[in-house]
Amino acid sequence: MSAECTAKELSAAQIVTLVRPIEPLALQYGTGNIKAYIFLDPKCPHSRDFLSMIYDSDKMRSIYRYYIFFYELKRLHSHDLIGTIYASAAPLQQTLGVMVGEKEIEEQKSFPSKINERIEAIEAVAEAIGVNKRPYLILKKELD
Repeated sequence: MSAECTAKELSAAQIVTLVRPIEPLALQYGTGNIKAYIFLDPKCPHSRDFLSMIYDSDKMRSIYRYYIFFYELKRLHSHDLIGTIYASAAPLQQTLGVMVGEKEIEEQKSFPSKINERIEAIEAVAEAIGVNKRPYLILKKELD
């Protein structure tokens, strides 16, 4: 069964149930009462445009609380950049610098095991729910 087929068979509640355990792995951005889970690739131009739109809109950040998960588009070879962002002292600021400010950073080639485990856990959930494009957005009406 393909991931795309699986995603069509999952209800919104089932998808949220799969995503909820990885919430602590997300970068949170915004203060709103509606959860927005987003899967991005930091090298994807569409992901960058989407994050720039959020960055530029105080209103969007006040309505939604974004849970940002990095999930690599294999053709963009962004694994090392994702690991470098997660390993940084301030991952959200690093993300905004790279994706919105187009800041160039030196990509590390190896990471502590906890970073690799984080990337793998997010990848497993993304595959289970059928994330097949970036950005990929899931909305949940209210915070728990």
